[in-house]
Amino acid sequence: MQIGVVAKKIGLSVDAIRFYERNALLPRAARTEGGFRQYGESEVETLAFIRRVQGLGFKLREIRGLLSLRGSRLQPCAPVRRRLEEKLVDVQQKLADLQKLEHELRVALRRCNRELRNQPAHCPILRETNARKPESAE
Repeated sequence: MQIGVVAKKIGLSVDAIRFYERNALLPRAARTEGGFRQYGESEVETLAFIRRVQGLGFKLREIRGLLSLRGSRLQPCAPVRRRLEEKLVDVQQKLADLQKLEHELRVALRRCNRELRNQPAHCPILRETNARKPESAE
């Protein structure tokens, strides 16, 4: 299959496939006499796998490790499970950080709303210094 057909089948861009090839996530494709890349089912399955684990939040470096495990004859589940657990902890930390950020934004918005009722010309957020943290919820 040529690169455009593979891209459409997997739901990737042609540029993404070339990127994976350049970064050694995908072996260099065989070429036709005309210089077009040719991919077999194995490469299509690899690309589908890359897309799936990238959708789970794995970075290219991590995907390289997963591809290595996928290519081994044993295909051990324990290391994959460990990587999934690590990714879950990372996602949970990011969610906690986002919840904290949401809280700080709500507090800042309440301060702006309160100030607008009192003095429309002075924004408390613009007057704050970088060292000052937003007030806690009231």
